[in-house]
Amino acid sequence: MVVKLQIPWGRIIRDLKVPLIVVVLYMTSISLLDRYLPLDVIHVPLGIITVPGTVIALLLAFRTNSAYDRWWEARIIWGAIVNDSRTLIRQLMTFLPFEESKSPEFQLIYNMGLRHIAWVYSLTRHLRKQDVFQDMEGLIENDEIQEMHGKMNIPNALLYNQAEKLKLAYKNNWLDAYQFAALDNTISRHTDALGKCERIKNTVFPSGYSLLIDVLIYLWVLFLPFGLVDMVGYILIPTGVSIAISFLVIDRIAVYMQDPFENLPSDTPMTTLARTIEINIKQELGIKEIPDPVQDASDVLM
Repeated sequence: MVVKLQIPWGRIIRDLKVPLIVVVLYMTSISLLDRYLPLDVIHVPLGIITVPGTVIALLLAFRTNSAYDRWWEARIIWGAIVNDSRTLIRQLMTFLPFEESKSPEFQLIYNMGLRHIAWVYSLTRHLRKQDVFQDMEGLIENDEIQEMHGKMNIPNALLYNQAEKLKLAYKNNWLDAYQFAALDNTISRHTDALGKCERIKNTVFPSGYSLLIDVLIYLWVLFLPFGLVDMVGYILIPTGVSIAISFLVIDRIAVYMQDPFENLPSDTPMTTLARTIEINIKQELGIKEIPDPVQDASDVLM
């Protein structure tokens, strides 16, 4: 997630390099043709050009709003994951009776806390289609890691193991029925968050709608210079290019926001939030080796 108030012009120009070159060459050729072979006979009134331009602007506004809604929903979900993670460790620490760190009750809390850290990192990599086991070493037992290698959904498997540990605590009378239900509800909220993230990840933005907007933009750009041929000299080139590129840039920004789990600078900063959860849990467990918060000198949090 970009945390500095700036537009990522470098990335935009890199992605729009080919369309930008084509538009500049096209506007330049039309300007030269108008200079040496007047094009007044095919001049299109600017008012006619404005009408489809307005329609395209409305379509772009709808697409940008829809893309932002997806991005913002993803951020809300991860905000809830942070809060529920703090709730989970607080409930474990206050519900389960323990007198010392070597007691079996505290060992269960300790293992569940580390397993939850493994869960948030596995969820991050699961959504980015990376190796979900990369950050698990030292957080859960190797036997448990090997057992999960046959599972299709590793974050869901970790939540199931958490529920199994809660059932064990309940059978040992470390939890009463109310406490067990409260903890199970907290884990269920993490399951809901997992499903919501997967819904956003697996529901692609309608490709037909995106294609329609792209086609309309390029058709509009095709006729745009014929509405500007009455401009003096080569002023047609910067004017036409700036108008055309403004539409393409808005379209590209919408593309950046519509998929918030692709490990790009505009995405939800899942790694940063997962590190925040890790720090919070380890501090509550009394672990002395606490990692530093994620910092990025480029003003981008991943």
